[in-house]
Amino acid sequence: MKNRLFLLSLMIIFAMALSACATPAPAPEADSGDADTSAESDADSDTMADSDEMADGTVEIEFWHAMSGELDVLVNELVDRFNESQDGIVVNATYQGSYDDTYNALLATMETGGIPNIIQNFDIASQTMLDTGLLIPAYELMQADGFDDSIFIPAVKDYYSDEQGMVAMAFNSSTPILYYNTEMLAEADIDSIDGSITFSEFKAMCDQIMEADVSEYCFTFGQVGWFFEQTLANSGGLYFNENNGRTGRATEAIFNSEIGVEVFDFYTSLITEGYAPNLASTWSETDSTFQAGQAAIMIDSTSDAGVINNSEFPVATAFIPHADSSERNGVVIGGAALWLLKSDDGAKNDAAWQFMKFMAEGPQQITWHTGSGYFPVRTDISDDAELTAFWDENPNFVTAIDQLSTTETMKDGEVNYAVLGGRAGPFPAIRQLVVQAYSRVLDDGVSAQEALDEAAEKANEELANYNAFFE
Repeated sequence: MKNRLFLLSLMIIFAMALSACATPAPAPEADSGDADTSAESDADSDTMADSDEMADGTVEIEFWHAMSGELDVLVNELVDRFNESQDGIVVNATYQGSYDDTYNALLATMETGGIPNIIQNFDIASQTMLDTGLLIPAYELMQADGFDDSIFIPAVKDYYSDEQGMVAMAFNSSTPILYYNTEMLAEADIDSIDGSITFSEFKAMCDQIMEADVSEYCFTFGQVGWFFEQTLANSGGLYFNENNGRTGRATEAIFNSEIGVEVFDFYTSLITEGYAPNLASTWSETDSTFQAGQAAIMIDSTSDAGVINNSEFPVATAFIPHADSSERNGVVIGGAALWLLKSDDGAKNDAAWQFMKFMAEGPQQITWHTGSGYFPVRTDISDDAELTAFWDENPNFVTAIDQLSTTETMKDGEVNYAVLGGRAGPFPAIRQLVVQAYSRVLDDGVSAQEALDEAAEKANEELANYNAFFE
């Protein structure tokens, strides 16, 4: 009874927090799924809740995911591959909408019943997932199965771990990168963008592009919270106290620090100084602006492979920039992981684990990477002949891997919590507060410091309300 009341209380908090924020913009199809909120589970909740095996002894499990369009097709290809690889388990995959939609669908079923066996949930939902009490942590299954988690990229493993080990199975991981029109940069006498440049170097490059009159804008981006988070981390800044919520429950948002203001001022000034259009909190218009030749450079997810394949001009990729006042630190894992939700039926739990292991295996990770742009989460397949041949033909896909592999998870002998990313229960709602801060600067004329101070104050209220359940 206590657990049921806790879950219900969490649902109320999330509903209030999300309704208090602006309606989230649709996430990019490649990274966060379509924003269509009409997607419904194909399976009746009573069927999902039924713990009986099928008549022939086959175990049927439900898998909810947030991949739309071509990625939905690719997910179903992998699910079909698993179903055909053995006779004892059938996985039913259901697209639930965007990451936010999938997250909210889970919250809605916490009290009503009908939760899936596995859910693909996005990075910033990690603390909520840990707090629900619904999980079987991946490390428990790994230990029982003798599964070696050292095969995962360290940054991926660390992101989805607590002090006991990995709590979720890494699957679709991404980071932001720069995409640029090589023809436009060549016309501006710029050969390439090498390494992670500073904000001043970035603007100097933009001046060169604008003076060459090769495009209306130098840069295009959507005012989404993720780019601020990533550039803050690359500049060594923390989002929350308690070492980004990694060594204790986050109680305060600190993204309004000096380094945070420097990052936010960089992005807003690109618009106010005419280097970038004001696209508001969009993902899709970023791609269309870039592909229409209105801007020479854009920032987007590594999973946005369609930009490379579908543009009518050659595209190259580069690392994201960092603040002038800092050295480069690296990036935080984005994307999502697979979470195993506890069933009363041990056979279903075991079947779910078998499927999760399958999705992390080398062949599936190679299919996923080459078809989506999400990078493979394993370190032990880097010498695979199929993969190396793909990278030789598609060097832009390697940029994301190089950017992540050179991320400094340890700095001066200590954990670099900036690049581990923030962890807090109401993070999804807090992200939207930063999105709102853009309009405070661009539409209302307040300073970057004032806008972030306002966002941090509201974020602290969200944290206090959430954390009250754990006092």
